[in-house]
Amino acid sequence: MTTALEGLRVLEISAGMPSAMAGMVLAENGAEVIKIEPPAGDPVRGQPAFLFRHRGKKSVVLNLKTDDGVENLKRLIPTVDALIEDLAPRVAERMGIGYETLSAINPRLVYTAITGFGERGPLRNLPGYEAIVAAKTGRMSSQQGFRPGPIYTPTPIESYGAGMLAAQGTLAALLAREKTGRGERVHTSLLHALIAYDMGGFMFRPGQAGSSGKVSGVMLAFLTPECADGRYIQMCSRQPHLFRNWMKAIGLERLYDNPELQHMPDVFPSREELETVSNVIAEKMREKTMDEWLELFTASDVGGDPFLTAKEFLDSPQTVANGRRSIVVDPVVGETVQVGPLGNFSDTPSVIGTPAPALGQHTSEVLGALRANGKPAAPPPSQPVSLKHPLEGVTVIDAAFFYAAPFAATLLGQMGARVIKVEPPTGDPTRRNWNSYYTKGMTGKESIVLDLKTPEGLKILHELAGKADIFLHNFRPGTTERLGIDYKALSALNPRLIYIYGSCYGTNGPWAHRAGFHSTPNALAGSGVIESGRGNPPRDRSFPDPAGALGVATCAMIGLHARERTGKGQYLETTMITSMGYVVAHWSLQYKGKPEDIMPDKGQHGYDALHRLYETKDGWLFVMCPKQEQWEALAKSLSIDSLVKDARFGVQEARSRNDDALCEAIGMALRNRTADDWESTLVKAGVPAVRADGINHSDFMLNSPQVRENGMAVEDEIPGIGRFWRSAGCVEFSELSSRMASPIPMGGAASDILSELGYTERQIDELSEKGVTKGVGHGLPTA
Repeated sequence: MTTALEGLRVLEISAGMPSAMAGMVLAENGAEVIKIEPPAGDPVRGQPAFLFRHRGKKSVVLNLKTDDGVENLKRLIPTVDALIEDLAPRVAERMGIGYETLSAINPRLVYTAITGFGERGPLRNLPGYEAIVAAKTGRMSSQQGFRPGPIYTPTPIESYGAGMLAAQGTLAALLAREKTGRGERVHTSLLHALIAYDMGGFMFRPGQAGSSGKVSGVMLAFLTPECADGRYIQMCSRQPHLFRNWMKAIGLERLYDNPELQHMPDVFPSREELETVSNVIAEKMREKTMDEWLELFTASDVGGDPFLTAKEFLDSPQTVANGRRSIVVDPVVGETVQVGPLGNFSDTPSVIGTPAPALGQHTSEVLGALRANGKPAAPPPSQPVSLKHPLEGVTVIDAAFFYAAPFAATLLGQMGARVIKVEPPTGDPTRRNWNSYYTKGMTGKESIVLDLKTPEGLKILHELAGKADIFLHNFRPGTTERLGIDYKALSALNPRLIYIYGSCYGTNGPWAHRAGFHSTPNALAGSGVIESGRGNPPRDRSFPDPAGALGVATCAMIGLHARERTGKGQYLETTMITSMGYVVAHWSLQYKGKPEDIMPDKGQHGYDALHRLYETKDGWLFVMCPKQEQWEALAKSLSIDSLVKDARFGVQEARSRNDDALCEAIGMALRNRTADDWESTLVKAGVPAVRADGINHSDFMLNSPQVRENGMAVEDEIPGIGRFWRSAGCVEFSELSSRMASPIPMGGAASDILSELGYTERQIDELSEKGVTKGVGHGLPTA
């Protein structure tokens, strides 16, 4: 059976997780991914994460600091389709392997670069480490924890996100190349990834008060209450009927007797009332054990999940039943258990099984093939086409709700796809967040209201699907069959249709029919435990919805490539819990003799003395020294150079045994100057260190010079609201362009869409009058 990306050849020059993740996803779907390593090997070789991130790849050793190494890389370039690297800005150019140089050798090359903070702006040269980006952008200072001040964020959502965006951008540029005949440069960054994770994007902030004093109580649906046995449940009852089911199940349906609480959890009359209800619910949840509540919730259609560790996630029946647990036999450590494929493809399944390569295992094979002329260059298209956007000509039908699936369509729309948003008369439930016009998941889409429970509405949906390339939904199993929009029905109308089920749990397994929302994977994949620190209660703060959206969009791009190979569409299924499983794959990976997993300390400062938040004279500083020379530079800058020669702290192994003492010594030295002062001093000395409480994260993502100079925020205007700044695209292209279309109101494109399908003005009016295409809104009181 063929794979989606068979025939593609990709070079990967990875200094960290983002490029490694992008390359891995391409490799497990059939691409030949050649990892270029220095003679000493990738710095993370020997760490458990290497086994996951580099499975299925080839290893070629090239010393790119020498003329011979660079020359051999250049000899490879005519034989490859794409190159992905996450070097610091302009490093590739200084090494003589930048895009301009390599594209002159192979004009069809797609060159993808991943940076930390983007390629422009005042922060572009800061080290692009995950934690440095999180600290400097205010992400740590915007997290709730078990103490005041910034809270360390361990799950690598930025690196995962940048890797997914790099894979999407690379695949989009490769698709465009088949029409234009030309390659191009693609760029994304960890900061671009944070655009995807800022789910509000502009207006919606949970708990904020409107002009009437009313507040959103959305986060109450995602409460993490303690049970009678001291264990915790991650609640996920976002929809009003699910929330009411919850209140009924725990004996609090009487709350609805208060007229002002009729719209729970969306709207509360005041912040005080929201807090009161939250406390009442929390007290009630302490009356039964976790298992007792979960049994009751399963029978009552209440969204709620237990907190699992990452290892428990891989062993859970839900993971196994949906084929997301893979066995990979490594020649060094033996049998490993790893998270399985990102998506399940019906006709071009992913292939996982080849272990991560030994250092230089394929050097002779790959370089030797060059003497036999290597891979022949593909012929250019007979009639090159001029494109404005990479995915121009691709049509997506988005019939999904909330964020994890719809934002995937937004990502495709940003790369040029036409996205038609199909909404019920009440609208996508996201619009209930007092954003009836603008929601981030609606940006750049054409909205049409269709009542799919009417024959006319279903007929229109069928007509749209018959002309589309991708159909996307996230209904629970059985719903699409009842509506008549299941894979069998739509693929019969359009055999080239890529049908995507962006699920939470997956089609199979004991939880397949349960209600799953944003926080479900936080509990099940293990991130809720990891984020909380050693010995603390689990927390809900790992952003699974955006992780799910990034996974869906990546699989959609793989699906488009598969169709180019096979000529037909297929069924594709992703799960939110698997996408989050990719983020925490280091912790879930299992094999005999695996070292103890690193976890944040109980105080949620970080991992150890050289990867930690510290208090200074006036604020907080995050310090990160993964390299010995950085530790030595830190010690010198803090005037504690003697500690480098101290037997307790000289090398990593000794430092691990004496971590508390080193924390105290560094902490004392940092308390005598301000955080900004220390940042300036340490960065100049080559030490990755930044202030961690200098700005609110939301403000940074819309208003900071770094975001503005990199075009990551755009100014827009909506009638009745005025001008405002909103998040922009997540991937940049050198030749083609991203698409930044404005949002339109619910149903705002109905007439145009129906006209294209051949409906007359009279027919269009009649459909609206009958309620088939007329929106009625969410019915909530205004702010």
